[in-house]
Amino acid sequence: MKTIGVIVAMQKELDLYLSNMEEYNVRVFNHRAYYMCKHRNFNVAIAVSGIGKVAAALTASNMILSFSPDLVINIGVSGGLDKSLHIGDWVIGKDLCYHDFYCDVEIGSQDDPNIPHIYHSDWEIASKQIWCTKGLLCSGDQFITDPQEIAALKEQYPHALAVDMESAAIAQTCELYETKFLCLRQISDVPGVENHEEQYKKFWENASSHSYSVFKSVLDSL
Repeated sequence: MKTIGVIVAMQKELDLYLSNMEEYNVRVFNHRAYYMCKHRNFNVAIAVSGIGKVAAALTASNMILSFSPDLVINIGVSGGLDKSLHIGDWVIGKDLCYHDFYCDVEIGSQDDPNIPHIYHSDWEIASKQIWCTKGLLCSGDQFITDPQEIAALKEQYPHALAVDMESAAIAQTCELYETKFLCLRQISDVPGVENHEEQYKKFWENASSHSYSVFKSVLDSL
């Protein structure tokens, strides 16, 4: 039976999942809780990473070493960067990068062969998800709210769909451990617009089990 690892960033995201599960048990490794359940022919391990790249990478590493998942799915929310997207839309990080990674002026950010500039979701799996937009997601240890920051990010990555704080770190960890990866993100807000914080709060007020339904549809496609 294949094992699927699922990583979310926040407890309230995990709560949406647990509220839709009939039963689960908890295992603790290195002070992190992993919620174990089954979906059809899969064992599923779900964990909350916490916010940011280090927390995400640590959780992914522990999950891979503890459970040897056949696939790691990072599912959560992102701020929208593309005008074609709306709050509630789903995107797949076909490509993932760090928007805050830089070595120095002489070396540059893309010249180290041991640190690829772009990471990827497994395309065989991602291509089956015909219901959502696929493209570039950018990650960094910043909650982006300033319109000038958005403009600078879009200038550097004009094709970016969304921005978050974990997905590229999980993608890099999976690549290092040669583990398949898939990034699913729902647009929770549009950084830089008027009433941005209110958008984000209202998204969570109306959040439902749709996230878990999306997750199940992905597993059904495997």
